[in-house]
Amino acid sequence: MGRILIDLTDIEGWSGIHGGTQRVVYGIAKYFYLQRNDLKEKVQFISFSAEEKRFFVSSFQPIYERVEKLMPSVSVAAPVASPLTLKGKLKRRLKPYVLARFHSKPAPLPREWIAFKKSDTVLMLGKPWDNPDIQATLTAERKRVHFQLAQVVYDLIICLYPHLHHPSLVEPYTKHMIEAIKHSDLLLPISKSSKRDLIKFAKLHSISAPKTKVIRLGDTLAGRGKDEKPKKPDERIGKNFILCVGTVEIRKNHTLLYYTYKLAAEKGIELPQLVVVGTPGWLSGDTQHLIATDPAIKDKIIMLHSVEDAGLTWVYEHCLFTIYPSMYEGWGLPIAESLAYGKACLASRASSMPEVGGNLIDYFSPYDPGECLKKIASYTDADLRKKKEKAIRADYTLTSWEDTFRQVLGYIRER
Repeated sequence: MGRILIDLTDIEGWSGIHGGTQRVVYGIAKYFYLQRNDLKEKVQFISFSAEEKRFFVSSFQPIYERVEKLMPSVSVAAPVASPLTLKGKLKRRLKPYVLARFHSKPAPLPREWIAFKKSDTVLMLGKPWDNPDIQATLTAERKRVHFQLAQVVYDLIICLYPHLHHPSLVEPYTKHMIEAIKHSDLLLPISKSSKRDLIKFAKLHSISAPKTKVIRLGDTLAGRGKDEKPKKPDERIGKNFILCVGTVEIRKNHTLLYYTYKLAAEKGIELPQLVVVGTPGWLSGDTQHLIATDPAIKDKIIMLHSVEDAGLTWVYEHCLFTIYPSMYEGWGLPIAESLAYGKACLASRASSMPEVGGNLIDYFSPYDPGECLKKIASYTDADLRKKKEKAIRADYTLTSWEDTFRQVLGYIRER
C-alpha cells in the first residue's frame, strides 16, 4: 500500500468553532495523525490552494495543538471594511447567506506541491464541493496518474431536496456529485439513508456508483482538551431546560420549535426553557426574528451562536433532554451526542434520524407542532426521562472517532 493523502482543506484555515463537517474531518484525521506504527510513514496531509488550483503538503500538528488546547490559539482581529470598498460590498451582500470572515493574513510560506503517484490513496473527508476546482483537479490527476480516490459522502440534500437550501447551490452541488460518483473508487456515505440517496441520485443521472461503504460517525466531541472543564455558556440558562444543537438554518427546522412553543402558550401549557445552540446559517433570518421578538415566547427560547466545546459539554450534561426537529439529515450527530451523554432525545422521524437513535428515543413528524408539543410535554415527566436514560445507559453502544478512523482505514485498505 502506498501513501495515504488526507485532505485538510475544510479545517486548514478554519478560524471559528468547528461545525459538523469540521468535527468529522478533525475526528478522523486526528487518529491518522496519532498513529505510531508503520502507517505513520505512509500518512501525509494535504490541502488545496484555490489560487494555484493545486494540492500542497500540509501539517496536522498546528491544527491538533490548537484544537486540543495544547497551545493558546491566536486571535486575529478582522479589519473594518469601508462600505465603498469591494470587500465591504461583498460582505454586505453575502451576510444573509454565509458567515464570511475577512482576516488579515501574513505572507504565505513557500509550499511543497504534491506530485501524485499511482500507488497513492487520496482521502477526502470534508465537503470539496465548496470549490469546484477541487473535484476538477482530482478528476484530472486521477485520469493522469490512476491513484485511488475515496470520498466521504455526507448527504444528497441539495440535489434531491433543493427547497431546503439556497437556490444558488443546487447546480454546482449537482455537478460536483456527478463528477464525484463518476471519478471516485470508493464512496463512504455516513448513513444507510445517505447511501440510498446516493444510489437514487446515480440512477436519476444514469451513472454507475463505485464501491460504496457506510461508515458510522463518532459520538464524542472530538476536540475537547483533557484538562478543559465544562463551563456554563450563558447566565440566562435556567435550571430546567431542553437542548437543541445544530446550525440555525431552514433545514434544521427551528421554525417547528417556534410554532410548538407558540401553540403551548396558546393552550396554556407550561414548557421548560429551550436552549438552541448553533451558528446562524442559510435562510434562517425570519425564524430568528420570530423567536427574538414574539412576546409570547421570546423569554422561553434563547439562542446561542458561539459556544465552545466546554460550553457544549455543559449544556449536554445539564439539560433535561434534547430535541432535534430537522427535516432532513445525512446522519444526525447531535442525536448521537445526546445518547453518548446518556440524555433522552426527541427527534424527527425523517431520513437518517431513526437510524441513529433506534428504539432508544422517541420521534415526531417534522411538520406537526401538535405532535411535537405532546412529545415534549410527556418528557417533562421525570420518571419517564429516568426510564429512557436507564435504557440508554444499558443499550447504547458508544462509537469513538477512533472507531470511525478504523472503519475508514479498513475500507481504503481493501483496494
